[in-house]
Amino acid sequence: NNLNKITSIKSYHLFRLPTGTVIINIKERTPLASVIFPDRSAIVDADGYILNHIPNLTLNVPDPADLPVISGLSQNAERLDPQVTRVINNILGQITTFVKAKRLQINLGGLESISLLVDDMLLVKLGTAADLDRKMKVFEALLPQVNGQWERTQYLDVRFPNNPVILYK
Repeated sequence: NNLNKITSIKSYHLFRLPTGTVIINIKERTPLASVIFPDRSAIVDADGYILNHIPNLTLNVPDPADLPVISGLSQNAERLDPQVTRVINNILGQITTFVKAKRLQINLGGLESISLLVDDMLLVKLGTAADLDRKMKVFEALLPQVNGQWERTQYLDVRFPNNPVILYK
């Protein structure tokens, strides 16, 4: 039962052998992103579980700097809100198919003012979580127009997918 309290463990199975040996097969959760809360940071998986909420438990993440950074959340519990988790998975699932970013920051803005910062250069304004799939497709379609010009681009605005905006500096 103590293993159930460790959120970084997704599942486990105990096997008892006749010689008095116990084998524990553990499946760990995979880190998806780093989440910045007002008072601390945390690592979450695709199900929204905070993997490092137990202070004395060491979480083995090869390079936390490679994880996308999520901000704009006020919640500070053992698990993210399911709607927030869906939005994060939706954005990450789509953006990785058309952007090869080394660094990605997602500001969820309470799901009312979502924005992306790609490789610390390209700001993308998504607005609310409504119609997110369509907004991401518009972002993908606009990307070739600013390719190689990210440093000259102030932002891409797809909050209104029928009227996207590219603002240059």
